[in-house]
Amino acid sequence: MNYPWPGNVRELRNVIERAVLLSKHPVLGPDDLVLGRTDPAAGLIVVLPNEGIDLQTVEEDLLKQALARTNNNQTKAAKLLRLSRDQLRYRMERYGLL
Repeated sequence: MNYPWPGNVRELRNVIERAVLLSKHPVLGPDDLVLGRTDPAAGLIVVLPNEGIDLQTVEEDLLKQALARTNNNQTKAAKLLRLSRDQLRYRMERYGLL
């Protein structure tokens, strides 16, 4: 009742679809509904704003954050982003971060 539903009906639909797909029970319960951000260990839910987003800017920013957090250790940054080191380096080259 207190959740603001920033994604409106689309977000509600996505929450229900996710609950149906991931639930291990025949009937959905409150614990099956994940609203907004979740525990990092359980994954991240990102709600696309109605006006859209520049995905390349988001990707570049995440690369920079991972590199900063790991003092530019590419192996550790790749692990944070769940990428291989080669995948990280490819993206770094793409954004001129090498």
